[in-house]
Amino acid sequence: MQNRFFEYARRIVLCSSLLFALQTTAQTVVTYHNKVIEESKDYVKGNDYQKDFLLFMDMLQTTHPAFEKGTPINVKKALKQGYKRCGKCESEQAFVYTLQQVAAKLHDGHTGLQNAASSDLYYPMRFYIDDKGMYLDAVLKSMESSLGKQVLKINGKDMLFIYDQFRDFFSTTNDVDYKKTFKQFSNAFYLWKELGLCESDSSITLSFSDGNTLKMKPIKIQNKDICGVENKSQVQQMRLRAGGMPFSFQILDGGVCYMLFDQCADRNTLRQQYLPQVAGNEKLLARLEQQLKRIPVFTEFLDSMFQTMAKQDVKTLVVDVRENSGGNSALCDELLGRLKSAIVGPRVSVRPSQMAEAYYQAIGLDKSLLYSATDAHSQLQGSASPFLGNVIFIQGERTFSSAGLLMTMAIDNNIGIAIGEPASYAATHYGDMISWSLPNTQTKGYISHKCFVRPDETKGQDVPLAKTLSTSFQDYQKGIDPCFNWVMENYGSARK
Repeated sequence: MQNRFFEYARRIVLCSSLLFALQTTAQTVVTYHNKVIEESKDYVKGNDYQKDFLLFMDMLQTTHPAFEKGTPINVKKALKQGYKRCGKCESEQAFVYTLQQVAAKLHDGHTGLQNAASSDLYYPMRFYIDDKGMYLDAVLKSMESSLGKQVLKINGKDMLFIYDQFRDFFSTTNDVDYKKTFKQFSNAFYLWKELGLCESDSSITLSFSDGNTLKMKPIKIQNKDICGVENKSQVQQMRLRAGGMPFSFQILDGGVCYMLFDQCADRNTLRQQYLPQVAGNEKLLARLEQQLKRIPVFTEFLDSMFQTMAKQDVKTLVVDVRENSGGNSALCDELLGRLKSAIVGPRVSVRPSQMAEAYYQAIGLDKSLLYSATDAHSQLQGSASPFLGNVIFIQGERTFSSAGLLMTMAIDNNIGIAIGEPASYAATHYGDMISWSLPNTQTKGYISHKCFVRPDETKGQDVPLAKTLSTSFQDYQKGIDPCFNWVMENYGSARK
């Protein structure tokens, strides 16, 4: 799912808001076809949902790396059940639900459906989850009196029961990723409807620990209608002062350089990504260039940061990727290259396919790249004079994709230490998404065609942290950041 509703509402300033115009300027989508499937008996006699379900299942099997050397799901059973269910589908949401149930079984956060959320309905709520329970973190302004309360039940059902009901739908890599995804998307009405969790009038009733209740119905929502818990932590204030850039740094008292790395994207990577898609369209090209002017070049940013650190004799670098959900991993390689002279990278396994070839052609890449992968660990050349001070990486539940690869490479190459929340990403994971659509329903989604194997394969999926630090809801409300405080307490006097 790529529905963006509430996804970044907790952040004071969004680096993604700066990139939104770029991301909506153009998107390369490949429509999937297979002549053999389209001439089959089941396809010809099926309705549009059944036809596209057959194509979707074929696309998974022929494109996703998980199917290259095995069968991660019971394909025969999924085909039979899904085809039957699609015969009864009466809406796009019901169809999306059916497809996503299959995609979720791959446990790949890069493979799933992109909802047509513009016409969808949502419950006006968002949860915060800590070790003690679930709390109402955002709600309609007219319901503000319930903000911050602990939710014990919904429609008389315990929250732990409610929490588990969405597992068969979300494409998540592990339990931490599931918690993150539940917080982001559990307000979608059609999911509650498909799961049979709402009342016949579509309402849900939240029961709080103080004995009060709150009834709400699904509505179309704009962010201006919502109020949330305001986080006034020092890191959020730094993000505010940074003006929404995808990366920024500040030198703090005690000789600490605090780098906020919120998005693996810069002017050059975004131009490379979007320029081929707007070629020939002067209006879109002008819009692209206007947005790009506002975004820094990462190498220039790093030059400035390390020069400033040297001038001020800074001995500790903090790289905070708690809000970084990914992007272009070339930026991660560039950062790591400033911290060590030689680095072992991932082993990238590429699955060639009809779909991948069509996508490469559509975005202007040579399809021979699909067949030239060495399937060996890359060796990255770093700096001849890397930074020799303390390096602390901070990850959170939102750290994902390329940012997760950054953390994995740092850990496997013994670059600094990592603290924060347990990983929501898989150290070895699928990725590099292809955007697709289905011809009969125009349903859209994305699918991985590569597998990134961590540098130290002996570690499996283990992502060891020097210190595990989670933020309780009480600390969150007060603006207390355990990770920031730990860094300053242990390294804030590191200047020599």
